[in-house]
Amino acid sequence: MAFEKEVEAYRREGFVVLKDVIPRKRVDAVLSEIGDIFRPILRHHAIDGAEAKGQHFEAALVSLFSQYMPEYLAAAKAAQSSPAVHAMGASEPIIDIVRAFGISQPLIAVRPVTHILSETLKVPGGYHRTPPHQDWRSVQGSLDAIVVWLPLVSVDRGFGALEVIPGSHLGGLLPTRRDPFGNVIDEVDIDLNGFIPVEVEPGDAVVFSMFTVHRTGAEQRAGIRWAISLRYNNAAAPGFADHGYPNPFVYKSQDDLLFDEFPSPEAVREIFKAG
Repeated sequence: MAFEKEVEAYRREGFVVLKDVIPRKRVDAVLSEIGDIFRPILRHHAIDGAEAKGQHFEAALVSLFSQYMPEYLAAAKAAQSSPAVHAMGASEPIIDIVRAFGISQPLIAVRPVTHILSETLKVPGGYHRTPPHQDWRSVQGSLDAIVVWLPLVSVDRGFGALEVIPGSHLGGLLPTRRDPFGNVIDEVDIDLNGFIPVEVEPGDAVVFSMFTVHRTGAEQRAGIRWAISLRYNNAAAPGFADHGYPNPFVYKSQDDLLFDEFPSPEAVREIFKAG
């Protein structure tokens, strides 16, 4: 079986790092498409660096954040709807990994999450780095559900690394307290000294159980740490099927228009003019 040793380590530790399992070209394409989602808004506000890459583009994002935070946050949320991100989650390499780790009949549990992390992109009054938590608490799916966490840049212990407590998955679902982030594990129920940083490169994948306690590391030098995470339930898991495939996420639209008198008939007709 592929990943035989890695699966054994995963069962014992609750997480494992798979090296070079995603083509670097594909990872770079995902990062590029996520970045491109911000560019129309940067152009709209004539922010320098709208067409740039690397550090100059990241500086443009900081300018957007500091001047037009709601629009920055809307673009960051829209990045979760990137076709490249969704295609990655349903790609053959990822589904092969998911199946190898016991998800015999994979279901995408929730929308992908894009992680855009920097000390210069802190939302006042919100959470910045994820506190200690277990993903199963919010997903409530199959007991063998897993997360695949993909770095889009090099991530080390000094750059907002994912931190996990090895073996914590074996403790099952832990008590939580309310927090702006959501349900956070009470510190009295875990060993805060047990966290270890997970250092990875683009093309690597971190696979961990939804019961594994994890958080974002506190240390981060200058720059933006980009990553995505994907979550999978197992439709073949008896407990999940017996409960009728529960899903605590509610996606619905609102009936009222978000912008009064938009769109006008003229604006719609303009779209369909012959080129």
